[in-house]
Amino acid sequence: MSGPRIAIVLGSTRPGRLGDRVCRFVCGKAALVPEAAFTVLDLADYRMPFFDETLAPLANPDRVPAPAVRRWLRDVRAADGFYFLTPEYNYTVPAVLKNALDFLAREAHGKPAAILSYSSTRHGGTISGNELRLVLSKVGMLPLPESLPLAGADRLLAADGTVAEVSDWADRVAAFVPKALSDLARYAAALKPLRAA
Repeated sequence: MSGPRIAIVLGSTRPGRLGDRVCRFVCGKAALVPEAAFTVLDLADYRMPFFDETLAPLANPDRVPAPAVRRWLRDVRAADGFYFLTPEYNYTVPAVLKNALDFLAREAHGKPAAILSYSSTRHGGTISGNELRLVLSKVGMLPLPESLPLAGADRLLAADGTVAEVSDWADRVAAFVPKALSDLARYAAALKPLRAA
């Protein structure tokens, strides 16, 4: 059996977003996890409309979403697990991330998800990470218990995603992310046959 397919979901679309360097950092750490295949799902590449379907996706199997939404649903369906990268906007996740999740029906049911919240503050997007965990559970994903709020990400990470400071915190982050990705890959591999049963 080939390794699980893990989607790294970049949950911000703002120009000049801090998420770009966080995503580069995570992708660099993903190279240390050969047991899975990683791909980036950047919400900026989808440009989905606001969710305004008459019926909830689960209640509407005959729906015909917009092309960008169909592509998003296809890419979510193809993944075996997800690593969500989210900033914090006003104590919650960005609207574009919540909107993307609202389009899901059963595409992500029974698939594990991990969360890396981040910010330029010392709180690291803790509240958005907790909010996201609730949403992921509601759409059928299985959020893993461990997470790390990435505080001071603008100082910790250079534009190319490399670690820009020497500190105990930098060492902790550099060790945590590949472990989180490896754990996610193990859960995704274990749950894949259960979903097929």
